Amino acid sequence: MTASTEPQTFEEAVSRFQEFLRKNGWSANLVWVESADLLISGRGAIYVKLPVPSENLTHARDQFTLGMSNGLGILFGTICELKNATCCFAWVPKDQAEQVRSLMGSGLKMSARIRSCHTTGKAVNYRFYWLLLKRRYEKYSDRIGFLLYRRS
Repeated sequence: MTASTEPQTFEEAVSRFQEFLRKNGWSANLVWVESADLLISGRGAIYVKLPVPSENLTHARDQFTLGMSNGLGILFGTICELKNATCCFAWVPKDQAEQVRSLMGSGLKMSARIRSCHTTGKAVNYRFYWLLLKRRYEKYSDRIGFLLYRRS
């Protein structure tokens, strides 16, 4: 298999993404996040609700299948790092116009912030604390979509 061959399975794509992350100074231990798992403060701190739902992995897998089968491509990208883990996401353009605007091909695209721009996330393991933070920072919730590469 050559480096230009697109991955045939989600597991193969994840393996390539993990190698890509290692080469770029990120942990290969992946935590798949969705917008409901993230909060952003007014100063740009990123809070991550842990543990993330197991459905997040299923959603990432479904996004991979959708993006590869419809020819719009799939993006695996980073959000922030936690202690020994990388918070990441899977994104598929909604149509060909968004695919073009996002410079997406029809296969796997991987994106990671450069080392000097790594953002360290703040893990939140307690439901009550999460609810307090959510109330405090709900006015910044529109920024989460930008983090997850969704431009809609």
